[in-house]
Amino acid sequence: MLDGRTADGAAISLRGLEKRFGSLAAVDDVSIDIESGEFLALLGPSGSGKSTILMSLAGFERPTKGQILIDGVDCTPLPPHKRNIGMVFQHYTLFPHLSVVENVAFPLKMRKVAKSERIRRAEAALKTVRLEGYGQRAPKQLSGGQQQRVALARAIVYNPRVLLMDEPLSALDKNLREEMQLEIKRLHSELGITVVFVTHDQGEALTMADRVAILKEGRLQQISPARELYERPANLFAASFIGEMNQIPVDYDGGVVRLGGGQAIALPQEALVQPVPPGKAVLAVRPERVRLVDATSADALPVRLRDVVYAGAGTLVIGDLADGTEIRARIPSADSADLRAGTTLHMGFPPGAMLLYGGGAA
Repeated sequence: MLDGRTADGAAISLRGLEKRFGSLAAVDDVSIDIESGEFLALLGPSGSGKSTILMSLAGFERPTKGQILIDGVDCTPLPPHKRNIGMVFQHYTLFPHLSVVENVAFPLKMRKVAKSERIRRAEAALKTVRLEGYGQRAPKQLSGGQQQRVALARAIVYNPRVLLMDEPLSALDKNLREEMQLEIKRLHSELGITVVFVTHDQGEALTMADRVAILKEGRLQQISPARELYERPANLFAASFIGEMNQIPVDYDGGVVRLGGGQAIALPQEALVQPVPPGKAVLAVRPERVRLVDATSADALPVRLRDVVYAGAGTLVIGDLADGTEIRARIPSADSADLRAGTTLHMGFPPGAMLLYGGGAA
């Protein structure tokens, strides 16, 4: 609850969005519908277009083509101050000469709200981000996490219906980052605001967002809830960008895949995320789904063990298949005590763990 009411998030529609810088298409024909109150993460490597989409939404970049609709209203030509959008950047950009409460109240001052009212609303926003009583401090007296909370309070103090966040947690250490992830999720739930969150951190996106949109070179690769994105990625780029993924070159003949070493594996129909023509393909399996099996098992593949990396509760086992393709398994450490580099063991894949994609490895 902020200033006595819960904000209603706005629905957003990006239609054929394109942004070119000379011959470079930073954003290339991206269309996304974001529901009212949804938390959407834009995820991708550097140069994928995620920040350009965010800046276009905010009004700081003018799209070359396409439309941006907020609650059905075409906001493409509108300047930032007419969009009623809150913005939180990677760097806090707090005014060092103003107190915390004055920093939070600053957007209201720009909107010519009376001083007593803007201070009241700023203090309410600070309470919302759990900084009640910090209003008279200077920004330099706060920790990094507290400064980011102040930036959050400043972004929500005027009750925007959309909150845009551009890698706001990347400057924080691991523990603070995890704490702020939970804080932002709490705020989202409490305020009902629509959030569009840019990150290059896959774990952050999966943890926080209702849906994740993966971008590559300005084009949308997949937009799905976190579980679907992880368990059934739409293509090899999405499969390799989200988590670890074994990518094994195979020949596919419509029901069986044949590995480079000659081994054949029967493939269930549900392993095909998209139709795959017969021929060269890639069998994808998450390392945590790879099993150590007995040599007599029907799906046993001989693996020459190259490395065993102990990491507490889990151990990463790295080896080579018969044709030299690397394969990784993540197994409980209790099962790895007797494993030694240079030995041969056998690995297998449960039918539900396998995914098949056409073409070559990503």
